[in-house]
Amino acid sequence: MTDSWNPLPWQDDLWRQMITRSQRDTLAHAYLMRGMPGVGKFQFARALAAYLLCKSPTPFQHCGHCKECELLKAGTHPDITIVEPDEPGRPIRIDKIRRLNEFAHKTAQQGGRRVIIMNPAEAMNINAANALLKCLEEPGENTLFLLVSARAGDMLPTIRSRCQQLMFPCPDRVSALNWLAQYLDESISSGTLLDLVGGAPLEARRFAEQGVLDKRQDLIKGVKGLLKGEHSPVELAKEWQGDDLVLTLSWLGSWLDDAVKVSLAGSDASGLRNQDLLKMLGYIAGKSPSRQILEARDWLIKQRQSLLEGGNLNAQMLMEGVFCRYLDLVV
Repeated sequence: MTDSWNPLPWQDDLWRQMITRSQRDTLAHAYLMRGMPGVGKFQFARALAAYLLCKSPTPFQHCGHCKECELLKAGTHPDITIVEPDEPGRPIRIDKIRRLNEFAHKTAQQGGRRVIIMNPAEAMNINAANALLKCLEEPGENTLFLLVSARAGDMLPTIRSRCQQLMFPCPDRVSALNWLAQYLDESISSGTLLDLVGGAPLEARRFAEQGVLDKRQDLIKGVKGLLKGEHSPVELAKEWQGDDLVLTLSWLGSWLDDAVKVSLAGSDASGLRNQDLLKMLGYIAGKSPSRQILEARDWLIKQRQSLLEGGNLNAQMLMEGVFCRYLDLVV
C-alpha cells in the first residue's frame, strides 16, 4: 500500500500507544484527533484504519497484501467510510451524516470493525453535528470514529466530550526538514516553507507542489502596490475574487497577526511566521496602533470563518472590504 496508509516518522510514539491499545482491546469508540493543518492527523487516521482492518498485521503495521489491504488500496473496502465536504472549505451537511449513521449500525461485511473517518470534523453544520451526536451516544458494535480537526474549538462541546482526545503537535524541525527533503526540489527552501506554515510538514509540501508560494508572492506584490497607492481596493479585489478565498484570507490574517507582534515587540522579529515581510509589517505597525491592527485582523478572521461554515459571501465585495481595511491601516 502507498505511504498515505502509513503513519509519519514523527508519529511513532503515538502510533505505538494506539496499536498497544488495540492489541489490549482498550480502544475507545471515538477519538478526536487535534492539531494544526499539515501535521499528519488524517494520514494517521488512515494508517490506524488500515491496521485495524488488516487480517494479517505485523506487530505494528498492516501487511499490505491481504484481501482487506487490497480493498483499501482500491478504495472499495466496505467497512470504512471517509466523510468529507463535497468541496474544500464547504460544510459537511446532514445528508452525509444520515448515511454515516446507517453505515455505523450495520454489521461489518468483513466480520471485523467498521471505521469512520471524518475530515475535517469541524466542517459539520449544526444539523449535521446534532445528527452525529446521536450516533456517538449509541454507536454500533465494533464501530470506531476518528474525527480529524484543526479547529476542535469550533465543534459542539457535547461531541468533544464523547471522544478521547489525541493531540498532534508539529514535529521537531530536523524531523520535518528530513521528511521534506524526500519530496522537494533542492531549489525550494524547506526552511522558509516550514516558517510560513508554522512548522507543519504536509502543509509545506502542499505549498511547494501546488505552486502556492508563487500565488503568495503575487498577493504580496498586490498588497504592497495597494499600500503605495498604485491601485485601488476595487482593482485588487477583481484580481483575487476568483482564488481560494480561505487560503487568501489565511495569509492576509497571518500578516496582520505578525504586524501586531511587530507593533508590540519593535525590532524583535522572533516568533514571526512571515519573516520575509518584515519591511511591510514594520510599515503597517508604524502607521497604526496595535489595537486598530487587531480589529482589522479579527474582522478578517470572522469573514474566513463564515466561508468555512458555508456562508454565501459575495467574493468581490468581501475582498474589497479586506483590502479597504488594509489601506485604512496606513492612510
